[in-house]
Amino acid sequence: MRFDAYEGHRGWINYLAVAPECQRRGIARQIMEEAERLLRQAGCPKINLQVRTANAQVIEFYKRIGFKIDDVVSMGKRLETDKPS
Repeated sequence: MRFDAYEGHRGWINYLAVAPECQRRGIARQIMEEAERLLRQAGCPKINLQVRTANAQVIEFYKRIGFKIDDVVSMGKRLETDKPS
């Protein structure tokens, strides 16, 4: 996980991942609890994160721990094409 920014209004969390063989053990929940604790301690009133709409399992995880879908539009612009794997 990486804290990208807390600019005084929102804290952003990006790239939270748990290895597949370690999933379903509460690790992600513990990581998020600690991230929330640290952001609260810094005075952060809101956490933002982004999840791809196709990643239903992760969306449901975040809903279970109290996140709600915001009524916003996330926009991006690719400056480089993805390299084939």
